[in-house]
Amino acid sequence: MRICHIGLNHKTAPVELRERLAVSEDEIADILQQRVQCPAIREAALLSTCNRVEMTVVTHDPDAAIATVHEWFAAKAGMDMEDVCEHLYSYNTDDAIKHLFSVASGLDSLVLGEPQILGQVKASYEHALAAGSAGHVLHRLYQSTFAAAKRARSETGIGKQAVNISSCAVELARHIFGDLAGKTVLLMGAGEMAELAARHLRGNGCTDILVANRTLKRARNLAMEFEGHALTMDQLTDYLDAADIVLSSTGASTFVLLPDAVEAAMKKRRSKPMFLVDIAVPRDIDPRIGDIDGAYLYDIDDLQQVVQGNVEHREQEAQLAGNIIAEESIQFQRWLKSLESVPLIRSIQQQMETRRREEMEKALRYMKDFDTSQIEAVERFSKALMKRYMHPTLSTLKKLPDDIEGDLLMGAATRLFDIESPSNESDSIKSLRKGHNEHSSG
Repeated sequence: MRICHIGLNHKTAPVELRERLAVSEDEIADILQQRVQCPAIREAALLSTCNRVEMTVVTHDPDAAIATVHEWFAAKAGMDMEDVCEHLYSYNTDDAIKHLFSVASGLDSLVLGEPQILGQVKASYEHALAAGSAGHVLHRLYQSTFAAAKRARSETGIGKQAVNISSCAVELARHIFGDLAGKTVLLMGAGEMAELAARHLRGNGCTDILVANRTLKRARNLAMEFEGHALTMDQLTDYLDAADIVLSSTGASTFVLLPDAVEAAMKKRRSKPMFLVDIAVPRDIDPRIGDIDGAYLYDIDDLQQVVQGNVEHREQEAQLAGNIIAEESIQFQRWLKSLESVPLIRSIQQQMETRRREEMEKALRYMKDFDTSQIEAVERFSKALMKRYMHPTLSTLKKLPDDIEGDLLMGAATRLFDIESPSNESDSIKSLRKGHNEHSSG
């Protein structure tokens, strides 16, 4: 049994590629259900955020599973396999587990320790459950992931004073305007990121906040909280010239703000600077707007320079969190390996007990003169001999190394004892998976 983790993030791929691969919630179920149709993939989960697109799979054939997921990435991006693969990382078991734990803990985020990612990882697990692509192994993996993230945050300072994307945007705005007092802010989108941005900007002196959203009710709810004004997306161009700062996170699949609208707004502003931050993936703001005089456009990759300065003072805490993740990873790997060897151990024990009984029945023919206590003594002797004979083998199977040596030992034991695996093992895993899915749906 192997866990593989394949994907790309802000460190390995530019925003142009990440937006090609961005997956909407409506697509996730179909993608996961198609992946588990592949013989090499038993279970699958997908994480898609503005900074990463990653797939976690459970497999007995890592090479085939990784190749299948690579094909999906290439097809989704509409690019040649080689062009996409140079941006992908593929982790197997130990590294895969540690990577997922690190992601959920905020150690692999653009902003070290940012808290939003844990909720996104939880959502990816829930999507896998809903799609029926998460079984017993992924269920245990994600429970261990959440436990590791909780420990990393509670036992270290990794999450204390964590700087998020929105606060980084505020820092950039200060570089352009100096003082933000009295500046007007236009938020495109009314989700969590927009709310975080509004809090930071209001706290830094911005007085007027405009909220434009596809759903006017959500725009009104957010605007009311900050004594701002709600707009529909159709009203966006009418108020654009009033905005000193534009922060966009709509989740739209195409550009929401185009160069013509910004050029018209800049004429009305008489070249007063406009600061635009696009933290959406796919991007909301046409990158050509950055070429307009007075318009300062930054996307989510540009924020990395600001973030870097916030990383250094938390490196020690990150190391402590990394130690916790390593501990939790070892525990999960022990469970994973035991899941693989337990069915084989049981089969061997059942087989040996059956053969012991057969031999006892033969021996009883020659013990007609034995009384009950003598027969019981022979019975105890046969059991003790079998246990002593089997002890080294079973002990080895219980502590299998998680590498090719473990696979070889499993294969040798299966063949030496003439056990009809892997079908027994496969049925066992399928049974566990089916039971968990029924429990989740109930």
